[in-house]
Amino acid sequence: MHRLMKAIGLVVAVGSLTPIPTTAQDWTQREFPLAPPNSSGNFVAPYFDGFYPNADGTYTLSFGFMNRNDEELIEIELGPNNFIEPAEFDGDQPTSFPTVRYSGFGGPRERGVFGVVVPADFEGDVWWTLTTDGYTTKVPGRLVSPGPIIKGAYELSTGPMAAGTLRPTIHWQEADEGKWGVEGNWKPETLTAMVGEPISLNFWAKDRGERELGTVNVSLWKYQGPTGGNISFESLVEAIPNARARRGARQPGPGPLLTRQTVNLPLEGPHAHHGRFTATFDTPGEYVIRVKVDSFGLTDSSPGHQCCWSNGYIRVSVNEE
Repeated sequence: MHRLMKAIGLVVAVGSLTPIPTTAQDWTQREFPLAPPNSSGNFVAPYFDGFYPNADGTYTLSFGFMNRNDEELIEIELGPNNFIEPAEFDGDQPTSFPTVRYSGFGGPRERGVFGVVVPADFEGDVWWTLTTDGYTTKVPGRLVSPGPIIKGAYELSTGPMAAGTLRPTIHWQEADEGKWGVEGNWKPETLTAMVGEPISLNFWAKDRGERELGTVNVSLWKYQGPTGGNISFESLVEAIPNARARRGARQPGPGPLLTRQTVNLPLEGPHAHHGRFTATFDTPGEYVIRVKVDSFGLTDSSPGHQCCWSNGYIRVSVNEE
């Protein structure tokens, strides 16, 4: 019954997406967000995925997106075309929206990209609005479902999945406690870099499932940054002997890493749980890198489930040579 309620919550949350007509839109952009995508020239739809309670009494509202193109990257800078209301929650949402293609129920949506933490006594909605080439969509994040439907339809589980999988933790120091969740673990320091010169990215990620512990998958994303600015990622993680890479992972061993490609972190050895990467920037500006750590590939965990991944965020200030 609990799983049925969660499934209903996903449908209700999607149904809250509201296209807003504008005089600038063209007829090819009048579809609702769940209509078939176009190859290019389409829009980004924001999604509310649900909420979960935190130990301190607050709640985390989970948001994601769907780029409705087949290939085209869309970037929308913070401001009148990309904002959250109330304004106190604005500023930590993404500005870069790549296309994704997950197998199964995952589909073309990127879920749980960021979270908004609201107080225990919060009432009302948190709205995320995106405008792509004059076409606006917005979605509310809320704790209580409207109307006579199930009041807890939006609530997500924070407990173990059927086989015991939980969200992994991400750590900026090997010995620190680490954090898990979509609201993310923000690295406290801002890194500095020069255009064209790689910088090191180091963190640790650990499985916390209630079962035999497994490897954690890592992917790196441009989250915020100047429009058109590119980040080239490279993995320094050594191949895990006899490891079976899941679909979408890059070839084992060091080398270039594309957005959404994953790397398996080792469970043993001198670099156990250690994510070691570099990032090189081609444009100066202020960036945020999203570090996504997940336990996908297990029998009870996949991108289509509302579980089993956590976010980390790294701020980088990039200067001209």
